[in-house]
Amino acid sequence: MNSAQTNSAQTEKSNQIEDPQRAHLVSNLPHIKEALQRGLSARKRMTENNPVTSGGQYFYGDTIRALRELLKPHGYVRESIRNVELTINKEEKIAIYLCSACEQTGNPAGFPQSITDKGDFTLDLLALKFEENLNYDLFPETLPESNTKNKLNCDVWFLLHNFDKNNNKLTAELARPVSYNKRGYVTGFDLENRIIIDMDNEEIVDSQVDFNDEIDFDIEEVSNDNV
Repeated sequence: MNSAQTNSAQTEKSNQIEDPQRAHLVSNLPHIKEALQRGLSARKRMTENNPVTSGGQYFYGDTIRALRELLKPHGYVRESIRNVELTINKEEKIAIYLCSACEQTGNPAGFPQSITDKGDFTLDLLALKFEENLNYDLFPETLPESNTKNKLNCDVWFLLHNFDKNNNKLTAELARPVSYNKRGYVTGFDLENRIIIDMDNEEIVDSQVDFNDEIDFDIEEVSNDNV
């Protein structure tokens, strides 16, 4: 093996050591995509005779159910803490949380944000940081670092999704949440380690940002924490 190949192998090995949770999620991406597709299929079955909130509710319920069923053979279990619905792998220390997000979701150069507020219990459970600065697109260096120390003792990943009603297209990604604003919206994510999910093909896009009406509901605290 020449020096270039050696350096490449060492770099790849180093990256795997540095972020094993991310590598684990990437390896299970086909199952995560299948879960999203099942949720989308349920949404598309809705007609004008369904209540107006049915699309989001069916997508939410069927996607979480599919996540838990498809990932169970890979060590994941369901977890519901005061109606904060999670899919957790305790051995790998990974927790997946389904969350509807803005139109920048799935754009490697975008800055995704949740489109609903999260209750105080959820923000505290996930150990997110309050941050007033909303100009991450202009000043990305001000984004706080992600915090892996939380009450779940897991690396939390939001499964962000956005449904475009005009063309019936779903965009999605996995991203670590970092911070929220005064309205309780999750506005900051770890932009360097996003996993963009291309719903149109099997390609996995590793986002490396160059810095030079969804339905959300939650019984807990009568807020919108669960999606």
